Amino acid sequence: MKHIYDDEADIRTKAAIRVMSLFFVGLIIIAATTSPVSTGTKAGERAPALEGKFYNGSGGWTEFNLESYWDSNWKEGDASGQWVALEFMDTDCPYCVRSAEDVSQNAADFDGSNPQWDGAIVNFVASATQLDIQGHDSSRAEIEAFRDKTTGQSCASSDCGSRPGAAHAFPYIDDLDQDNMKKWKVGGTPSYYLIQPDGIIAWSSSENPGEDLRDAILGLVTRESAQTDGA
Repeated sequence: MKHIYDDEADIRTKAAIRVMSLFFVGLIIIAATTSPVSTGTKAGERAPALEGKFYNGSGGWTEFNLESYWDSNWKEGDASGQWVALEFMDTDCPYCVRSAEDVSQNAADFDGSNPQWDGAIVNFVASATQLDIQGHDSSRAEIEAFRDKTTGQSCASSDCGSRPGAAHAFPYIDDLDQDNMKKWKVGGTPSYYLIQPDGIIAWSSSENPGEDLRDAILGLVTRESAQTDGA
């Protein structure tokens, strides 16, 4: 009886080894045939994490996670997916103040409420930092005033309520400690990124110095008319 028991155990062991061998062969095949997408801030790379407290006009400051926007099932050409336009800015940066009007217009034109835009929704997000420059002493109160275009705070030596453009209706993230800016290796403000619904970066201002964000949106974001024309 002992001999029979040993034979049965040996058969089970060999079967288990074959199953495990097939399993690992399958993993090797998958690894060899799958092209992993690296994380980075260049076009074609997966957007790094971007987290922190954000302000959206009411309810104080709450947790933000950029990855909540991503749809892993999104396919290129799908106009129902929602893109993200990310701006790194400083409320005391003069150019950020001047460009606030363009940001206002772009956000309004591509947020899905504009009947003349037949493309996918573009969600705007701003990450507000404090650059290591004399006079750039920001705060959450200043970020709120910049976003809402209210008085009582100074933005680039002028009252935040006097900045160009309308009040912004999109979230502003507190990055006063520059954590997100350093993670994204942002060299200066304002810097812009256009990100696909699947979290892959489609365009960045640093890689395209002669092109602005609006042109990038018009050229890259999926549009219904393009699908109809190609049908």
